[in-house]
Formats: sequence, C-alpha cells, structure tokens
Amino acid sequence: MGLREEKKAEQRRAILNTAAALFRNKGYEETRVRDIVERLRISEVTFFNYFSTKDALITAFAVEMLEYSIASVQRELERHEVSVPDRFRALMRQWARSWDEDPVFHGLVAKQSSYLTDVKGLLQVRSRELYRQYERLFAEGQRRGEIRKDKKALHLAEMMEGMMILIAGNWVSGWWEGRPESLEERFMNAMDVFLEGCAMPKAAGSRAASAHRKAARR
Repeated sequence: MGLREEKKAEQRRAILNTAAALFRNKGYEETRVRDIVERLRISEVTFFNYFSTKDALITAFAVEMLEYSIASVQRELERHEVSVPDRFRALMRQWARSWDEDPVFHGLVAKQSSYLTDVKGLLQVRSRELYRQYERLFAEGQRRGEIRKDKKALHLAEMMEGMMILIAGNWVSGWWEGRPESLEERFMNAMDVFLEGCAMPKAAGSRAASAHRKAARR
C-alpha cells in the first residue's frame, strides 16, 4: 500500500472511530454528519468522499463485524487438534463476549443495519461467505465423525446461525425484560443443546472417529 492509500485508510478509520464514539454518547439519530466533521476538523466534502450517507457508516460497521466473524472461523478451520464442536463453542463465546463488552454499540449497528434480520448488498455477500466458512467447519466435523452426516453441512450452518441471530436479536432489543443473563450464557446454553443434536450416534461416531485416526496415521 502506497503513502496515499495509507492516508486514505487512516482518514476513513478516523471517520469511523469518531462516528462510533458519537453514536455511543449521543445515539444514532441525534448524531449529525456535521458533528462528525466538526470533531475531526474536516469538511463535509471530505466526509462524503468516503461515505455517501450517515447510514453508510452503519453498513461499514456491520461489514466489519462480519469480516471479523469470517476471519475467526478461518482461524478455527486451521485448529485441527481441537474438536469441531469445541471450535464452534469457541467461536460463539468470542462473538458473545464482544457483544457483551459493548452492547449499546452492537445493538445500534444491528438495529440500524438490519444486520440480524434483512441483510442486503455487501452485507448479504459477506453473510453468505460466513455461511460458507461455517459449512466448511461442519463438513470437517462430519469427516472426523464428530458431526452427524445425515444432514447437509450448509443446513446445519443455517440452523445454527438462525438460532444465534434470534437469541442476539432478543438480547439487543431487551425482549426478555428483567432477565439479566449475559449473551454469552444464552449462546453457550443454546450451543450445548444444538451440538448435542448434531452429534453422531455413539456407535457410528466411534467407528468414524477410529477410521479418521487411522487415516491420519497413514
């Protein structure tokens, strides 16, 4: 990346960071583009060179969340020494903790971008890539004899993501009033039940796992 590109990336990051801080402190509706440019001491023309609207900032944040999730799954795909169910648990725990640490901002992005309900455009493209990564991880679990084989890996990915999206949506909207459980607790409870249903029958799983170990020794 050349010096010009680096400066453009730095300016874009500065706009996003400033917008995020204002959204947290003032709320999305109360924050104006003018507030962002005044804090950064740039012109509105400069702002619009990077983002066409205020809503475009929210889309950028949602895409970053998806990119973070995709990268996390890609890392887990390399951790062959760990069982696939445990890798899924690690992913969901990581996602839940990041949301638990900054619930206001994550809730705002989810609501304003329809990140959890009706993704379109680039969000849809990156969401499908996340599904493909989940599919790869489920398929590995099937090959290892850790995940049942009578269901397509993509369908399992869809079921899992649908479950997590519903739980996250209920959590950020305060659907369950007076329930103090963290998102992590809710996610991990759901994953335990889901992964139990995804497990191979014991007899079949033992045979498949044995075959996997033999193949690995060859």
